[in-house]
Amino acid sequence: MDNQEKITSNQLMAIMISLLIGIGIMSLPRTVTEAAGPDGWLLVPAGGVIVIITSVIISKLGLLFPGKTVVEYAGDVITKPLGLIFLLGLFVYFVIFCAFEARVLAEVTKQFLLDRTPTEALVITILLACAYLVRQDIATIGRMGEMLVPVFVIPTFLFLLPVIPQMDLTNLLPFMRTPPLKFLTGIGTTVTSFLGFETLLLFHPFMARPRDATKAMVTSLAAVTFMYTLVVIATMATFGMVGVQRIIWPAFSMYRVITVPGAFIENVHGVMMAIWVVAVYTTLAVFFFAAVILLSRLLGLKEHSFIVLPLAFLIYFLALVPGNISQVYSYLDAFSVYMGVPLCFILPVFIFIVARVRGMGDERGKGHEKYPKKGT
Repeated sequence: MDNQEKITSNQLMAIMISLLIGIGIMSLPRTVTEAAGPDGWLLVPAGGVIVIITSVIISKLGLLFPGKTVVEYAGDVITKPLGLIFLLGLFVYFVIFCAFEARVLAEVTKQFLLDRTPTEALVITILLACAYLVRQDIATIGRMGEMLVPVFVIPTFLFLLPVIPQMDLTNLLPFMRTPPLKFLTGIGTTVTSFLGFETLLLFHPFMARPRDATKAMVTSLAAVTFMYTLVVIATMATFGMVGVQRIIWPAFSMYRVITVPGAFIENVHGVMMAIWVVAVYTTLAVFFFAAVILLSRLLGLKEHSFIVLPLAFLIYFLALVPGNISQVYSYLDAFSVYMGVPLCFILPVFIFIVARVRGMGDERGKGHEKYPKKGT
């Protein structure tokens, strides 16, 4: 564990971008239109700002306790019992999120590619493939992210160009008619599409230059926010409010209607499907790795690889709990709001505030000062 190779700021950006472009982007247009109608696309940049601010706070928190993950300092800041509850909750959150990611990936693969393959076989295959990557160190995941991010991002933007002639921007009207309270509630729902940034609580000490984490997080989250916003606008303008709300994966369906005249790629939908599968695999791998890192640190283990397979089988059984894809999204929405938001937004900010009030940590982030233990 302590021999993890360090990652650069570019690798952290790659990890965050590849992590966030997962199952959320395909259903995000439906989520925001249900929350705020034609103003739904405005929820994305608004939610992005909140996520960026929270990520900056988490980065500053990491600088207060250089070389340590949240596992090492949470108990000293908010007392050991509360710290343990928070860490166990975070572990359960990572594991359950992995289960949902694996199940959605299996369901989509079955629906569009391998319709005769049992869901159980797809889920276990996906998890075993992830387990191989998770057994490596974080630098391996970072290098993979650097290679794959262009594969995710460039086609997403390029294939939006043929959609422009089919867009009807009047579908985004009327503008700013959503009641303020409903809009604020919608922001709370939208930020769940950015879940994953909180893994910085565990990845911060593995950076070669920890002080660069803030810039890397702001850059990557701003890029994802911009990408999300474009996809949501294009989807809403193409299908309209009613159409978007009737489709499980609106963004995915948008790419199905694309035709590129004279192009050598006729099945754009198939290309985007392949890209999306790799993106979700990366998301699943990063969440899986975060769960393994957290558990191994909690147990005081120096090596994390031997707990990967047992955890994979736990995730496998949890992934099969929902009866169908509708139940998966129903559980995922409730889980993201009632567990994801407190663990990823509220509690990290609370820990940071308590640490600053108590004067704990090394404000310069250089590791020269020891933070005081509980009761000092």
